[in-house]
Amino acid sequence: MENISHSQNSSHTMEMATFYLVMALGAINHDNTIKELKIQAHESSFQHRIASGHSSALLYLKALKQIDLGAQCCTPSISLIRILLLISIYSSYEPISSSQWQLIGLAMRMAIELGLHTPSRASRLPDSEKEQRKSIFWTIYAMEINLAYNLGRPPSLGEEHITTDLPIASSATCFSTHHIKHRQIQGRIISQVYAANKSARNTTETDVVIARLQEELDEWRLSIPNPTKLENATSYPYDFWIRLYHGTSFVLHRSSPLRPDPPPESLERCLRSASAYIDNIYALLRSSNIPISWMLVQGILFAGLTMLTTARMGFRQLASHMGSHCLIVDLPAWIRRCSVCLAIINERWNEDLLSRLDSQFEVIANDTLRIISSSLLSPRVSDTLDVTPFYYQSIANPPSTPANCSPPNILAEDNLADGGDPFDLMLDMMGLDPMETFWDFSSLG
Repeated sequence: MENISHSQNSSHTMEMATFYLVMALGAINHDNTIKELKIQAHESSFQHRIASGHSSALLYLKALKQIDLGAQCCTPSISLIRILLLISIYSSYEPISSSQWQLIGLAMRMAIELGLHTPSRASRLPDSEKEQRKSIFWTIYAMEINLAYNLGRPPSLGEEHITTDLPIASSATCFSTHHIKHRQIQGRIISQVYAANKSARNTTETDVVIARLQEELDEWRLSIPNPTKLENATSYPYDFWIRLYHGTSFVLHRSSPLRPDPPPESLERCLRSASAYIDNIYALLRSSNIPISWMLVQGILFAGLTMLTTARMGFRQLASHMGSHCLIVDLPAWIRRCSVCLAIINERWNEDLLSRLDSQFEVIANDTLRIISSSLLSPRVSDTLDVTPFYYQSIANPPSTPANCSPPNILAEDNLADGGDPFDLMLDMMGLDPMETFWDFSSLG
């Protein structure tokens, strides 16, 4: 009887922790909805009532208090995995550090221990429990691939070890399944394009791999469900899926361990996809007051740095393939659009770190555009042009920086001897060590 009572108490604790976490996420989304709809009437009094007793932070703390720190909570279970996922989702609204990565990794290992990645462990369970196990596993998978892809780290479980099916297709799971399929493509890009041991293939083989992955991505785009034909409305507009498409495409075609010297066709696709991604974000920021997160900032910076890296690395190939107009006229416009996105977010969020990131990006952009324009417009001058990386150049006449922004750290004297790396832009923001990621922007130098 004592064991039964203890089990019931533990189950109740898990349920209450889940309840408070869901409420905390609801409070965050409620505040964001008010901002989105720009409700002015009664907004201040209502938000005051929320802050006084039901703020997201307070609800989150109540959830943590409900979680039993005893040994029973360390035992893998569906309930504990669900709590880890909710905590990870909640933390995505804060500056990202290694905690979210570790939480999802722990959830995945618990899922593997429970056998959620294979149907053999669930053969005797009711169909409803089988579907629940599938949904939990593929949620973990999608979240971990998203983090692995954005942080430049390998996932916990390779696709070759996953044998469980996707959830049964229905109008309720249509968009979720499509999202998972996109994460599967991203997982293949990580394993087939960015794995360190993929650099030994010949050029023909590498081009075949990239072309096949792009074909999968194109097929995925063509199969985006039409929300008007579904009974249940979705919170994801069509532009959301297009943003995922372009964000994955430019990563596929940039310089990588598999293809460190992309052909002109890939360089062009990388540039245009990155610019399309920025345009998508720009339109979103202009038309709505969306919630701001560090992951959103990271995506914008990543696209902008990829454009600069690709252009700086292969501007001669691009000029021959696309014409110099693209680099002299289009590229500055794309980079300017990226800077505008950062400025809009900075104005809405008012984070000191974001101002510094914006300033650093401007320095990198100015330096890259100067080198490209000087080389293309004055070929003779470019032969003697100092193309030393921007972080080695004299700071006597640094490029102009936005008003009210502190001088960027990458020009500080103590960084000159070390060389520096544009990926350091992500260090403070994402809690990353450039040595622990497969993303590489060293070609900017």
